[in-house]
Amino acid sequence: MSFVAGIADSTVSLATPLLLAALGEVIAERSGVINLGVEGMMLAGALAGFAAAVVTNSMWLGVLVGLLAGVSLALVHAVLAVSLNADQVVSGIMITILGIGLTTLLGRSWVGQSVSGFEEIAVPGLSRLPIVGQAMFNVTALDYLALALTPIVWYFLTRTNIGAEITAVGEDPEAADTAGVPVFRIRYGCILIGGALAGIAGAQLSVAFTNFWTSEMIAGRGWIAVALVIFGQWRVGSVFLGAYLFAAVDALSFRSGDVGLGSEVFGSRLIADVVDVALDPQVMQVYPYLATVVALWYIMRRGTLEELGAPNSLVETYSRERD
Repeated sequence: MSFVAGIADSTVSLATPLLLAALGEVIAERSGVINLGVEGMMLAGALAGFAAAVVTNSMWLGVLVGLLAGVSLALVHAVLAVSLNADQVVSGIMITILGIGLTTLLGRSWVGQSVSGFEEIAVPGLSRLPIVGQAMFNVTALDYLALALTPIVWYFLTRTNIGAEITAVGEDPEAADTAGVPVFRIRYGCILIGGALAGIAGAQLSVAFTNFWTSEMIAGRGWIAVALVIFGQWRVGSVFLGAYLFAAVDALSFRSGDVGLGSEVFGSRLIADVVDVALDPQVMQVYPYLATVVALWYIMRRGTLEELGAPNSLVETYSRERD
């Protein structure tokens, strides 16, 4: 029971950055703009947030600065992809490369330092529930924030006029523009919101999860967040479930040392050795990325991006003069 509770507890903390970044990517892609710069934005948010938290000793100020760092890189992507009609894929990859380069260069002086982090907040009564109580109702404020944002983003996209305009822009920007919808402002806003959530996601990793900075700390989570949007078929609820599924796989690698399966369990030394290799922590670190590839392969077998529910204008640039 303690092993399962430990997995559940780790899953929530590991799901938070994935969920935050993926929610931001859903908003951006629903407007017709793909953002492959999530990894770089998360790195920028992680470093900027950690540095601010160290200097000010304020974790919330660190999160705010991380948010601003993510927005700054998102603004670059918005200018390139929306105003200058640059290729969205190329622009996003450039942002990721820029984020990796800048944080590697500027983050050297912050290696080895640490922050106090966020305290866990227990919900009276609910935190005493078996397994889920400790995992879901005794977590940090950022974990609660990610959980609360899920229904908020769903309602925003599906039940508000602005959400309907975002969908219209993502499906047919020319028709939306003709109808008086501010296409460029909406795309800018969605990209910046995505960058803000990616920045918070990065800050969560450095300020609330690990409490230190290292240039490899994002470890591909930005790419997994982008894949989660496809996995969830651009639906907020499915993205939420996907984030927790991939986080659970990741959590297993952290807790694999707690599993003791020897030859006495399987009756065969060979089988036991295979199991030991499969449960090796270093091997298990590959599982979240392997699960991402398998999930995308399975989803893409079901049809094209359009058939899966992708916005019709995704990846396509829009210009009044040309279109």
